[in-house]
Amino acid sequence: MDPSLFLPTASIDEAADFFIKKIQEVNPKIPTHLIERAFRYSWEAHQNQIRKSGEPFLAHPVAVALILAEQRLDAITISAGLLHDVLEDTPVTREEIQEKFGEEIAVLVDGVTKIKSFQMKSHQERQAETYRKMLLSMAKDLRVIIIKFADRLHNLRTLKYLDPERIKAIAAETLDIYAPLAHRLGMARIKWELEDLAFKHLDWEQYREIVMKVVASRSERETIIDGFVFPLRERLEEEHIETTIVGRPKHFYSIYRKMQERNKPFEEIYDLLAIRVIVGSIRDCYHVLGIIHSIWTPIQDRFKDYISTPKSNGYQSLHTTVFGEKGTIVEMQIRTWEMNQIAEDGIAAHWLYKSGGKEMSKDDHALVWLKNLIDWQKDLTDSTEFFEFFKIDLFHAEIFVFTPKGDLISLPKGATILDFAFAVHTDLGLHCIGAKVDGKIEPINKELKSGQSVEILRLNSKKPSIDWLREVKTPKARSAIRHWLKTTGRQESIDLGKKIVQASYRRLHATTSFSDHIPGLLQHLGINNADRMYELVGSGELAINKVMDFFQVFKIKKSVPSNMVSRIVDTFTGRHRPGILVGGNEDIMVRFAKCCNPIPGDAIIGFVTRGRGISVHRTDCVNVALFTGDMERTIEVAWENSEQKKYIVTLEITGSDRTGLLQEISRVFSEFKVNIIEGVIKTRGQQARCTFNIEIAHRNQLKPIFRSIQRVKGIENVSRVKEYISEDRKEAGL
Repeated sequence: MDPSLFLPTASIDEAADFFIKKIQEVNPKIPTHLIERAFRYSWEAHQNQIRKSGEPFLAHPVAVALILAEQRLDAITISAGLLHDVLEDTPVTREEIQEKFGEEIAVLVDGVTKIKSFQMKSHQERQAETYRKMLLSMAKDLRVIIIKFADRLHNLRTLKYLDPERIKAIAAETLDIYAPLAHRLGMARIKWELEDLAFKHLDWEQYREIVMKVVASRSERETIIDGFVFPLRERLEEEHIETTIVGRPKHFYSIYRKMQERNKPFEEIYDLLAIRVIVGSIRDCYHVLGIIHSIWTPIQDRFKDYISTPKSNGYQSLHTTVFGEKGTIVEMQIRTWEMNQIAEDGIAAHWLYKSGGKEMSKDDHALVWLKNLIDWQKDLTDSTEFFEFFKIDLFHAEIFVFTPKGDLISLPKGATILDFAFAVHTDLGLHCIGAKVDGKIEPINKELKSGQSVEILRLNSKKPSIDWLREVKTPKARSAIRHWLKTTGRQESIDLGKKIVQASYRRLHATTSFSDHIPGLLQHLGINNADRMYELVGSGELAINKVMDFFQVFKIKKSVPSNMVSRIVDTFTGRHRPGILVGGNEDIMVRFAKCCNPIPGDAIIGFVTRGRGISVHRTDCVNVALFTGDMERTIEVAWENSEQKKYIVTLEITGSDRTGLLQEISRVFSEFKVNIIEGVIKTRGQQARCTFNIEIAHRNQLKPIFRSIQRVKGIENVSRVKEYISEDRKEAGL
């Protein structure tokens, strides 16, 4: 559009008429009354403003509106494009926009407006909050991001008038945020132009060199494309398949990325060409694929069926790469017209042609990622953390994994079993203990690959720990774990801290109530409230010794007679007053170490871990030596009288191998109503070695079981396995 139309010497009527004609050229059927009102309002609001290029500021919103019109968007979106800068760059308020143009346009204009508050600590925080605001606005109306892309496109087209540092910053932000976001939302046409323009401003020399080489090879490229298109078109006509075939080189930034990733010059990048075959139906897509493979040899591992398995942004197409004459390599993309529209325009096409409205559809593949992103950001209060994970999530390549029912779950490359569990359902993730991956049991941190079938194994008593944050890659999983740790996990730390503090205070045999000392204790520790103190003790961040030091410093009075009486009673009755009772029905954040598997009756010791509660070990566990020197975190524990819980014990049985041996051993377990979790028998010559994992409630149950097994013919030895599974600090609960 001619900038002179927007100069003070041009009349507003003349400019409005000319602009409306331009809009009608692009979309003749669009109603223009609202658009003209928005044009005149924007003219008045920006009347005295000039861009860095020297042209009137109105040239920018007009250009944005035309980009939106070219995408065949509605009058409301085009009007919002005309008004998108009035809140940010003029005194106009949101209330005025709402009063004059309605709530719908006010939401769109506000959604693309940057946050102006300077109360935040840094530019990055303001930027992160602006992105967050934009995402939340997108949830209300998808056209927010479409307007933002049009705004960014025109800014990139006119970027040369800014300072070099500002140019680099905008171009880098485009490659970091806006181009990947366009890709995530399936808007390929926008993505390509954003990338090429940003590349042009970031590295002009590389950009110019690639453009020159692409232009110089144009005739050669057309010859190669014709060599594929002509024989394919002939065959398709013979098969009576109506089609449109288009050949093109890859985009400039795409070529540059290939050169960088493969560390090769332009001349050695052979897959620079793509031929798109557009047909009328899905059936024709697969028919064409068969014809292509009958004419040319396909390259193994380069076939992708995105029709049966769409990308998370809704993209559907068949991709195959084939060898032509003289070793030429070309990628073929086969799709329907609807798939092609969605591939190029993404959510714009979905909004216009699919849902018929601005609301997000729950089943729309192109919007699942956006919905998940909006969900997980709710629990992130730190702007910098949000910004980093937002960028990371944008760039992840995808893998596709199946549930046992055959449902497809899309995950970022590098995702683990724990990520998969949270992707299926948050509750499943919170209680995940592992999974069967293609039938094989794997731990929660096992990295998944495309095509695998995953069945999550869960245990209701399993709870997240802070260590889980190292095992997950997806923002959804990370957000759910953090939320649990801040809410349920925090309350469990408080409850555990109370038990530890109260048990330690009881051992002082003080004459006064603990609650009498809380105000002074909190002041001594420099903590605001009692719950925070209990939380710090329960999470292992505050050693109980430091809490008890207060009572030593202030010499709290003790009840000497009761202390003496209690000691005498304990001596004669064999009773002992432990710090913490474990093994009952309410083991708050108590974990029984896997390295030694303690059971009731074993002598035990506890250790307050950081963020994972109390880790309980047998006193003869080799890992005890790793932490007994740290008395501040060592805690006295004892078994609570409870027969309801079951504990796993491993028994090793050796003897002479014979027919019926396993049956007789199993009969013993059955007589004592012992459940066998797992059993393994290995034989060598005439000797048999059996290992059983069984469930029992107390150590005393083992004695009669041992005696009965020893009576079995040929049995030489029965013992509880004392071979420790792991000696590393993580397994020990440190």
